Amino acid sequence: MSVSIALVPIALTLRLVMGKDKFDRWAESMQVKEPSTFENEHELVRTVRKAGYDAEKWGGSYKTHIDGEDLYFFWELDDGKWTAVFGRSDSRQKIREFMAEINQAAGRQIFEQLQVQGDTMTMTSATETAESVATFPTNFRDGELLFRTLKEFGVNPVREGSGMKCRVEDALLIFRQSPSHDSPFYVEVHNAPDLRKVYQYLSDVDEDYKRCLQSMVYEKLKERVEAKNMTVESEEVLEDNSIVLTINIRG
Repeated sequence: MSVSIALVPIALTLRLVMGKDKFDRWAESMQVKEPSTFENEHELVRTVRKAGYDAEKWGGSYKTHIDGEDLYFFWELDDGKWTAVFGRSDSRQKIREFMAEINQAAGRQIFEQLQVQGDTMTMTSATETAESVATFPTNFRDGELLFRTLKEFGVNPVREGSGMKCRVEDALLIFRQSPSHDSPFYVEVHNAPDLRKVYQYLSDVDEDYKRCLQSMVYEKLKERVEAKNMTVESEEVLEDNSIVLTINIRG
């Protein structure tokens, strides 16, 4: 998969939170780039299709599936070379098999970093990293509320210092907060088999966290209205689930 495309919903949010430069560096760290020796775009498309895969035009890139709809990546022209851009959590075995089939279809070494020794294929690229860790910010600021939200999602969070940790989709998630309790938490995602599932989970948690936060603010506001000798005249829930209160000030 290509992180910049596959994670569009959460990527837009992260870009707003992190800023363009930090987001670009984060996105780059989540990718593994495997340069090829394709001489041109025509050879790339012809060889990929000859090997039995698709090469779908996608803007200035090409999209190729290597395991049904679940595993795909993008070919991008990087520094004059057509480069396969995989997600760091994608199956290394399937990537090795794909690269070997491309070499065979071309009749030469398209991926020179793939070496075959007997029946064993090895790669000299960054896809063989010992541990994959992604770190990015969140909108969570209230630790107690975050802990409660994670617990309601059934992942049994465990407190760790000023933060907490839990497991989701076989990945370890560690939430940490800087010394200032007003600052948002950031989350470390360790060894995720499929980052897309983890991101979808975090997106769902974010929505539920905001719902709980809204409910808490709503209840506190009603308490303050009552304490100030005022009454809630009407309540209206808008399409975005925000609530508009009309308050009557007693004479």
